[in-house]
Amino acid sequence: MRRTLWLVLISSLVFGLVAACAQPAQQPAAPAGGEEQVSEGEEAAAEPAVIKLGAAISFTGDKAREGKLYTDAYNHAVDQINETGGVQVGDKTYEFELVLEDDESDATKSARLVEKLITEDEVHFLLGPYSSGITIPDSAVAEKYSVPMIEGGGASGKIFSRGFSYIFGTLPSAANYFQSVLEMGQTLDPQPKTVALLFADDEFDIAVADGARKLAGEMGYELVIDEEYPSGTQEFSTLLSRVKSENPDMILLAGHAEESLVFVQQAKELKVNAGVMAFTVGPPTPDFREAMGEDAEYIYGVPSWTPALNFTGGEVFESTQEWIKLFEDRFDYEPDYHVASGVADVAAYKAAIEQAGTLDRDAVRDAIANIEVVTVYGPVSFQENGQIGGGTVAIQIQEGEVVAVYPDSVAEGPAIYPMPTWEER
Repeated sequence: MRRTLWLVLISSLVFGLVAACAQPAQQPAAPAGGEEQVSEGEEAAAEPAVIKLGAAISFTGDKAREGKLYTDAYNHAVDQINETGGVQVGDKTYEFELVLEDDESDATKSARLVEKLITEDEVHFLLGPYSSGITIPDSAVAEKYSVPMIEGGGASGKIFSRGFSYIFGTLPSAANYFQSVLEMGQTLDPQPKTVALLFADDEFDIAVADGARKLAGEMGYELVIDEEYPSGTQEFSTLLSRVKSENPDMILLAGHAEESLVFVQQAKELKVNAGVMAFTVGPPTPDFREAMGEDAEYIYGVPSWTPALNFTGGEVFESTQEWIKLFEDRFDYEPDYHVASGVADVAAYKAAIEQAGTLDRDAVRDAIANIEVVTVYGPVSFQENGQIGGGTVAIQIQEGEVVAVYPDSVAEGPAIYPMPTWEER
């Protein structure tokens, strides 16, 4: 079946503060009954029927920064749906109820919590955690119990290569993450020739590196460094000394937000420069730019979505730009692609459940597999393996703002290249 996500309007398909409260989103109170006393039976009847969406997500631990983005996304989407008519299942109206558990950024604990959500909390459907390393075991539990999971926090091919039927993901393949910036490099003058590829030893970043290595070879780049480092490391000085001695034209780092922050700080201290310095995670997020200040300038990122895009007529929110304003008013920061994909996950559930006309898990799973729905993240549909198609956009931090610089069809401005050296700033 054809299941693809057009994240950006181009023919080539290029594409934590924890939530206001770490508790599940509260159900609206039953309508007031004035002066009259309401019996327990009447009160129960007045309460809306609920569809429970459960997730183990990182409120604490080393993935809490990104975990909060998904928590905010889930809460915002659920509240919007509940406030604008709920979910229509046949002739009955339901509201979503979130049941969220803190997995403490631990994959083993996360999998246990997902089992608890299914067997004890009796959630109807599952949303995802953050990171491929946690999504892999969580999705295995979902498969074991035949419970659909839509997730926007894991992109490793290993999630989608096991022949599972109940996992669906709204991030593009990790193998394609650096494609946009490598293609951009071929348009620059002078054209970069050498690349240092650095990656954490976790499932997502290994998959990113495998894809980048293949793409770089096909495009004629020379990999002068191809090095794995321990996930969560706070010490890059030895690796940076090697990078400095090789003096590559491009530095590509596949890691998570904290690693990106530490790498840039230590690169500045050691005066390690490159014409292009790009990261899989970090630059598009407000936290990165706030933490780095002026040192974030000229850094590249490779998100699957940017706030400059605008999709209209969507499920849940009328347009991307309307949603961004509502989100900023409520949470006081600009959403990035993590948040947008989290909102898309909830929107996809609404559309699939209404299409199925039932809460039967297998029927909803089939509806998800065949769905085509417009969201703030873009049109969502899934490939045969359960993952969306598409790729990423190359962005650069310019004057503190995220600016799309490649491909030309979505670019908001040209790349500033080469990046000024630390000594020149």
